[in-house]
Amino acid sequence: MYYKGLAKFRHRHKKYFSNNLSMFKNNTNLWHQEYRDMTVKAIGENYFDQYNCPINLTRVRRSQQVTHAFDLTETEHFHDFIELVFIIQGYGVQVLEDQEYPVSAGDIFVLQGNQRHYFKDASQIEIVNVMYDGLKNPEMIPENIKQLEGYKALFVLEPYYRANHHFKNMLRLNREELAKVEVSINTMFHELQKREVGFEVVLNNRLQELIVILSRHYSNIEATEAQSLLRIGKVIEYLENNPEEKTYVENLADMANMSKRNFMRIFKRAVGLSPLSYLMQVRLQKARKLLREKDLSINEIADVCGFTDSNYFIKCFKQSYGVTPLKFRLRFKSRISNMNL
Repeated sequence: MYYKGLAKFRHRHKKYFSNNLSMFKNNTNLWHQEYRDMTVKAIGENYFDQYNCPINLTRVRRSQQVTHAFDLTETEHFHDFIELVFIIQGYGVQVLEDQEYPVSAGDIFVLQGNQRHYFKDASQIEIVNVMYDGLKNPEMIPENIKQLEGYKALFVLEPYYRANHHFKNMLRLNREELAKVEVSINTMFHELQKREVGFEVVLNNRLQELIVILSRHYSNIEATEAQSLLRIGKVIEYLENNPEEKTYVENLADMANMSKRNFMRIFKRAVGLSPLSYLMQVRLQKARKLLREKDLSINEIADVCGFTDSNYFIKCFKQSYGVTPLKFRLRFKSRISNMNL
């Protein structure tokens, strides 16, 4: 059951597999050794299907031994889910996109999908990984949590910023704060082990509780770079909530309490896009949602999404998605109709 995704790995990396597949199934350490020197995709179904729940936890203690099936702690990998990493005890080196970051007890960071990472030395460390399928199920985290400034900074901006600009994670809890977080973590481990009726609800509630607590802590960080991310997070929240508003970069810079030049530089480094390019992305994503869910005309959708000219809206939509808004809507309705046959 643990090796449900092994065939996918075998198809992708045939030369690294023995012909005797059962040997790998029966020897987790051997499987781990074979993959130590290559980048592996950690597939969510290998971690979540065991419990039929989109949340799972693993604990890696101070040992060279593999602690669970598909333990990729010291193997470079990326994944299709979100991972919250808690350094509980000890110290080590986290390698992210070929950049080394020393970590120690109290450090907490978020790993989004498609970020190559591993621990260079996990022999002196205890780690808890809280994994959740938030990329495939974004509704797991309510919008009121996503709108927290600390959430935007820690879960959205910092992972990208860290991977692309050699930025060390800023969130570190002291012993007392970490002990409080461990209470929630231990409850989650207990629920996973017992799997009593409603355990999924408890897991989801505890996950949300952890995210809120960490977001609050991040909001209180005084480091300059962390404060910059918090300010950019505030601007992003405004853009996402008000895509229809006419927006000027100068106003956004004022909102972030930065000069225009500094704001443009930090926003691009944090998001990978200019502020106005990001706003365009937000507007088009809202348009896609309305085309799927509402019967508004193309002109009405253009207006609601902040486009004063519907022809310009159609042009931008086609440039981004390869089809006009009308064709997008028709294709979506056609797929829904075929599914209902």
